Amino acid sequence: MAIRHDIQHAGTGEQLILQIDQNGVSQWKDGERMLVDSDQLSFIYVLETKDDLVYIGLPEPFWGKLSEALTAGLPVVLKEAGGEEALPLGALHSELSYLIENIKDNSNYGEEMLEAVEKAFSAHIK
Repeated sequence: MAIRHDIQHAGTGEQLILQIDQNGVSQWKDGERMLVDSDQLSFIYVLETKDDLVYIGLPEPFWGKLSEALTAGLPVVLKEAGGEEALPLGALHSELSYLIENIKDNSNYGEEMLEAVEKAFSAHIK
């Protein structure tokens, strides 16, 4: 069964650092795929453990930072609060770009999700 942790903080510099209040990042590996949770206005980045999936929720309040990272081509990493180890989220740019294009003009995700994505990622919608 998948476990979900939502991002609690995001900061940019030479990379976008997404922080969660959960330990275990060092035991996770990049699942290299993303999902959409339109009910929670969130993107989900999928990580893997030996036995499970870990969903990292990227809720709407952090979409501005995600958009900035896409524009600047910044690498994106996941860190746990107080931890030094960072897990690169290598497929975030390509997966997020794909989802943004898929959501554009697509009411299957719901009007609220469609409007929120078009607002936050307007610079990336063709």
